[in-house]
Amino acid sequence: MTWRRFFLDNLGFKLSALVIVALLWISVTADERQAQPVSTRVEYDVADSSWVLVEGPSEVSTTFQGRNRELLGLLMEEPVVTDEIDSVMGPDMRIPLPVDQVTYNRDLGVVPSFITPAALDLRFERRVSARIAVIPDVQAMPAAGFTVLAPVLVDPDSVTVHGPESWITDLDRISTRRVELQALSNTVMRDVGVRVPPNVQGVDILPASVVVTVNLDSLVVRRRSVPLRLQGAAAGLVAADADSVTVLVRGAASIVSATLDAITEVVLEVPVVPAEPELRDLSIMLEGGGPVAADVDPAAVTLRPRT
Repeated sequence: MTWRRFFLDNLGFKLSALVIVALLWISVTADERQAQPVSTRVEYDVADSSWVLVEGPSEVSTTFQGRNRELLGLLMEEPVVTDEIDSVMGPDMRIPLPVDQVTYNRDLGVVPSFITPAALDLRFERRVSARIAVIPDVQAMPAAGFTVLAPVLVDPDSVTVHGPESWITDLDRISTRRVELQALSNTVMRDVGVRVPPNVQGVDILPASVVVTVNLDSLVVRRRSVPLRLQGAAAGLVAADADSVTVLVRGAASIVSATLDAITEVVLEVPVVPAEPELRDLSIMLEGGGPVAADVDPAAVTLRPRT
């Protein structure tokens, strides 16, 4: 018989036997008294508002005396020790942890005897304030036939941030929480909280949230015929096979009409006379960008030397 087979044969019965043995051991030792270290969460209550606690242990170990079955109850309700700090004397402080500050379920009948470590080494920073710009973190997907107008608006566009000096000194903007919007066909307004990095302690933000507005517009296409003008050193020495073209502007309805009205002609640069008929592409450069685009029909014209 192999060792593998020895362990796997009747595995269910063997596991049941182990559970029974464990329960019997717990039953036999339940009334024995002993000392047991128990993980204890540390909470801080800093009353001095001019300082921010930036570094300190989150857990300590408290040794309790009691019966085994009573000590097991501490595993269900983690003890807590509160470190109350009325006045901060400087950036580095050592604060004692008296055992009588431990909060636990006293109905269990156990008694805390000491805490390890008996004192905490804490680090503080001065609390400062600054007015910081808010940047929206928005992912907005419009429905078919619509477009999102930039920029996404934030009201107010800045907030007052109170926090540790080393963090605020390098802070020039702060983001909102992520907002994801799908299939939009109307303007949307959301009250969104301002995001604080999880690794930064002691931060207060006023106001704690801002109103984010995502404006939408319908997509349209408009067209008009405009003259084609040749310019450049050789402009008078060549002829194009069209003297006008159609401009098509597509994009947000509130912008398209004004964009199209601003296009009064299409200009083609002709620096030299081509030796033979030459096909030249036409294009339009729109000023200011935005959710619009323009095309020319036809997209190219043929230039021929004048005879």
